[in-house]
Amino acid sequence: MKESYINVEKEYKERILKIWEEIPDNLINGFEYRKFPIAPKYVKKNSLLFIGINPSFRKGSEIREFEKPIAFYDLDTSTNKKGIQYFEKFKDIAAYCKTDWTHIDLFFIRESKQKLIDNLTFDNIPFLTKQLDISFEIIENAQPKLIVVSNALASEFFGKMKKRHYAFDKIWKGYELFFEDNECCNKKRTFDDSIGTYRIFIGGKSVPILFSSMLSGQRALDIGSYERLKWQIKFILSVRK
Repeated sequence: MKESYINVEKEYKERILKIWEEIPDNLINGFEYRKFPIAPKYVKKNSLLFIGINPSFRKGSEIREFEKPIAFYDLDTSTNKKGIQYFEKFKDIAAYCKTDWTHIDLFFIRESKQKLIDNLTFDNIPFLTKQLDISFEIIENAQPKLIVVSNALASEFFGKMKKRHYAFDKIWKGYELFFEDNECCNKKRTFDDSIGTYRIFIGGKSVPILFSSMLSGQRALDIGSYERLKWQIKFILSVRK
């Protein structure tokens, strides 16, 4: 594998496993699959980066032996054949924009209900922040052209809705995301009107970032919103500096 990829398995396996060595017993609660994290084997550099919240897991399924104590999956980014339904919208957008794409979840815990992650922001912050340290390091090393955070809860860990977490330890990365001037905080707006979204600094470079709800599933964007998102991604990539 060329250096245009981050080898997550090679570079981060031991760090992820170390987090799971201290996984709280109350987090398992009979859910065996939570004991075994999963992550993409590779993350492509300098591409369109989609970000989710955590890998899903279908109830009733079993973790196969070769997936213990940790599993890594190959992300098929080819657009000429269908694969896992969750990734099909990413393929569609990449094909429309004529660009490479990649994906990572902020957390490596398998879970079908996103509410679990939400609850952990209140009662098990260290378990989350240690994973965030890794995922944001990967994001920075990936040097993406454009980031699309396709999950409302995931957007909070970039700095959206900070007020909801002020009573707790810091769980976001501290990016300045102000749609308008904020007199209370004495902060100037960081929204870029020329591209219709925010920019954040990653590795010393300004990177456009779009926040969206999920692109597939029951809570997916409606068709009109999805088409506008595709157009905006293509537009930003065409004028990206």
